[in-house]
Amino acid sequence: MWLGPAPWRPYNHLYVDGKWRGYYDFDSGAKLLDWGAHTLDLCQWALQSDDTTPVKYEPLHLADDNVILCTYANGVELFLRKNGWLGLGTCPVRYEGEEGWVETGDSGRIEVSSSALQSKLPPPSTDPGTSPRLHVRDFLNCVKTRGKPATNADIAARSHIACHAAAIAWILDRKLTFDPVTEEFVDDDEANRMRSRAMRGAWSV
Repeated sequence: MWLGPAPWRPYNHLYVDGKWRGYYDFDSGAKLLDWGAHTLDLCQWALQSDDTTPVKYEPLHLADDNVILCTYANGVELFLRKNGWLGLGTCPVRYEGEEGWVETGDSGRIEVSSSALQSKLPPPSTDPGTSPRLHVRDFLNCVKTRGKPATNADIAARSHIACHAAAIAWILDRKLTFDPVTEEFVDDDEANRMRSRAMRGAWSV
C-alpha cells in the first residue's frame, strides 16, 4: 500500500525510513521533485506568479553545477541549481536584480550582497520560516473562515507542475516549451507522454 500507484517492488524498510529519495519510481527527478517544489514556490510567490509556471525549460551542464534555466512569459529567468546557494535552510532562494541579490530560506535568515541592501531589510523575524506558529495559525484561521491558506492546493500544484516540467527537460536533455494553461508541452509528443505513466493495479487519478 505504501507504494501507491508506483511500480511494484518488494518491501524494503529503508524506503519507509526515508531512503526512498533518489529513486526514479518514487520521485522521478531525484531531489528536484522532493525539495524542488518548496524552493520554486518561494520564487513563484516573489514573482507574483502563483497562477502560472515558466514557459521554457532548458538544461545547462555547467562546469561547476547542473542547472535548469526556466523562463517565464514575461522574460524573468529562474535557475534551478543542484548546488543551491549559501544554504540558509533546506530551501534556499536568491533573488537577483539591478542593485544586487537577496538570499533567504526556511531558516528565516537573510543575506544580501551589499550594505546598501542591508539597510533596507526589515527587522529580524523571531520565527524561522518553518515555524509552526506561523503555518499552523494560518491553517487554523482558514478552518474558521473557510479561506485559502497562504500556500493552498492550487499554488502547490503549479510549483510541482513546474518542477515536473523541469525534470522532463533534464531527462530528455533538451529545451522544452510549455503551455501553463493546457499544461502541455508545445509540439513535443515525447515530452507530453512523460507527463504521466501507467498506474499499477486499481490505482487511478
